[in-house]
Amino acid sequence: MTSVRLRATTTGAALVLALSAAAHSATAATAEPAAPHARAATSQDCDRAMAAAEQATRDYDQLKKELQDLVAAGGHPDASQRQALTDADVARSTAAAQAERICDSV
Repeated sequence: MTSVRLRATTTGAALVLALSAAAHSATAATAEPAAPHARAATSQDCDRAMAAAEQATRDYDQLKKELQDLVAAGGHPDASQRQALTDADVARSTAAAQAERICDSV
């Protein structure tokens, strides 16, 4: 079950990095026009945010399926596996909201 935790951690870290870049883009898009470094979100920013959201959804779905398979085989997810699923769900929701925010500003 270490692989599930490792995958969730790796996915979370990748998502944080992707979202931080996307958040910077979104912040720059909503910044005051007088700010010298402000830039509007681009379609590339939207594409990256959508890709991050889609990856987060795939990661969540895969983790959920693994836990469902574990239960179907008579096993019981432990606390770390349930927490990993919850974390993946939060990452999925956050990525979707971020993508929506960025893509709506393009």
